[in-house]
Amino acid sequence: MADSGRTAPPVGVVSGRSGSGKTALAVHVGHRTAGLFPDGLLFVDLRAADAAPVRPADALARLLRAMGAAPETLPTSVEELTGLYRTHVGHRRVLLILDNAAGEAHVRPLLPPGGGSAVLVTSRRRLVALEGAAHLDLTVPEVPEALELLAKVAGPSRTGAEPERAAEIVALCGRLPLAVRIAGARLASRPHWGPGRLAERLRDERRRLNELRAGDLELRVSLGLGYADLDPHERAVLRRLALLDLPDFAGWIAAPLLGIGVEEAEEAVERLVDCHFVDVVGVDGTGRSRYRIHDLAREHARERCLAEEEPSEREAAVLRLVASWLGLAKQAAARGPGGASRYFPEPETVRALDAHTEEELLARPAAWFAAEQAGLLAAVEYCAAHGAARPARDLAGALIASSAALYNRFDAWSSSHRAAMAAVRRGGDVEGEAWLLTGLGRLAYEQDRFEESYACFERALRRFGEYGDVPRGEAVALDGMATVRREQAGYPEALKLLGEALERYERTGDLAGRARTLYGFGYVHREQGRGEQARQSLTRALELYRAGADPHGEALTLRALALCHRAEGSLEEAERLLREARDVFTGLADDFGLMYTEQSLAKVELRTGRAARARARLDRCLAVARERQDRFGVALVLRTLGECHLATGDTGAAREPLERALAEWEALRLPVWRARTAWDLAEVWAADGRQEEAHAARAEALAVFRELDCREARERA
Repeated sequence: MADSGRTAPPVGVVSGRSGSGKTALAVHVGHRTAGLFPDGLLFVDLRAADAAPVRPADALARLLRAMGAAPETLPTSVEELTGLYRTHVGHRRVLLILDNAAGEAHVRPLLPPGGGSAVLVTSRRRLVALEGAAHLDLTVPEVPEALELLAKVAGPSRTGAEPERAAEIVALCGRLPLAVRIAGARLASRPHWGPGRLAERLRDERRRLNELRAGDLELRVSLGLGYADLDPHERAVLRRLALLDLPDFAGWIAAPLLGIGVEEAEEAVERLVDCHFVDVVGVDGTGRSRYRIHDLAREHARERCLAEEEPSEREAAVLRLVASWLGLAKQAAARGPGGASRYFPEPETVRALDAHTEEELLARPAAWFAAEQAGLLAAVEYCAAHGAARPARDLAGALIASSAALYNRFDAWSSSHRAAMAAVRRGGDVEGEAWLLTGLGRLAYEQDRFEESYACFERALRRFGEYGDVPRGEAVALDGMATVRREQAGYPEALKLLGEALERYERTGDLAGRARTLYGFGYVHREQGRGEQARQSLTRALELYRAGADPHGEALTLRALALCHRAEGSLEEAERLLREARDVFTGLADDFGLMYTEQSLAKVELRTGRAARARARLDRCLAVARERQDRFGVALVLRTLGECHLATGDTGAAREPLERALAEWEALRLPVWRARTAWDLAEVWAADGRQEEAHAARAEALAVFRELDCREARERA
């Protein structure tokens, strides 16, 4: 109805990406509201994306002719046409639909005077500067609506026969209405095809746009019109963003891709948001907006990138982004929790962003790793597939640090190494293969797959030897093998391997490597009851970690020193060191290191008569170990919980956690820990009157201690 108080027509703007159904919605609204506009509906396709969009003068002439003006009487100047148009439309009540507007300036000359009429504009851009307009951003429909559209076009019996494949078609079309309509039309025109046949053809994303055409409908044409509507700089940003198939991204990545500043890059991405080529999908833990390109628009933009840019330009853009990611990942690993810097190999090339942006991004290193992990993996796969083996290998290393910082997120670690490994092998990069094998060895170790870990490190050592003189690589492999063997209580072999690793680390001047090796020596000496040697090695490791400003290594070593004092009965000194380690882990926000330190502290509390406090601490530790899916940690805490119950005389309550811990040690094939837990269980069985079983368990455990030359062999003889 007309509003007598209005001095300007109400204006609505429907914006959305190509193929989202803007025009169909506008026409539908026109039909539904026809009764409100007795003087009719005027429709003008402004053809914003054509090579020559409709000029304001031509649009005014069309509208005047539609309202009955004789063509031969129309003036030629825009000013005269505007005046005549206002005269004709001013006393009417019409709904004016302006389809495919390029921008606000394209629309303003066509707005009727007064409040009797209304205007509905469709555009790929948001037209936020159009005064007084109400805005509707047209998004893709939900799955049920998209399925309904597919069924309407293809026929309900066709889609109903294979509902799962129909749902897959809708998903592969990104629920974009035009794409769904075309898919439905293809099914309708091919009665011998089932939905599964079309779904199979659409799965290949490189062919998908070719498949999405039927009759005069072609998705590539629609996407091309939208692409042509962008200015040259916007097209370049879109092409580069589409290149790597990133699942989502922060706006800063456009800076290295285009070789521009971060502020300019983020503004360019926001302009693509206004044009509906890019969606905002949330905010990451660093406070940065995350964006995504619709799958079909991304594939079209990638086609344009391959067609319009030289291979050297594309390669340089990707390498700039890789170098920026590596520079940020290196800093994040150094700042982050979980000792992530231990896992970060030296990349070939790093590139800095501006200092302000880096500080904002890396204020929360784990949050940055969480935000970028999927993008890093996509970049590894892209580089591996395009012959860039060294960047793929370096990015895979960054994903090790990411997984370490995020605790037990192993899928990206594994996937990246598989992709990079295939690339280095194709290129005959023996050294690269060796480094990736060390990464796979670390992965298997973190997952408690000890024999597999040892095998990876052993193969890496052989490959380093085949390549030539790579002392640091050999040291890493030897150190990894030693770490596995000390976990498995293979102490003589561990000591031999540690000695070989230390010799190579000393040749390279690797301070952190020497510290890690000395930590390993201290661990073995402690487990074998050589307390003085253990403290000497660990004290030297602590000095090196502090000299290298490595707080994570420092905290680990403080805990290890505390275990030496605890084993010798110096409980007060053990508690002091554990509390110092706990403070460092807390400052690092390292829940994992904190959990192991708290477990060690609980054992001190048990031995000093504070069982209730120990029990509360262990309950928290168990929750963290389970959350991190750390089987070793779960077994360790369960065993300590059993010891806690034994300390209070509750042998019945001790049984369950000890038996569960025993089962874990058996599954992990860790004989010393199994023997220690069996020794505790013997106390439970003895209390139950099962003396023979208790005696046999202790005898078996003692035999293991003696065979492996553990300190318990002397303590419990």
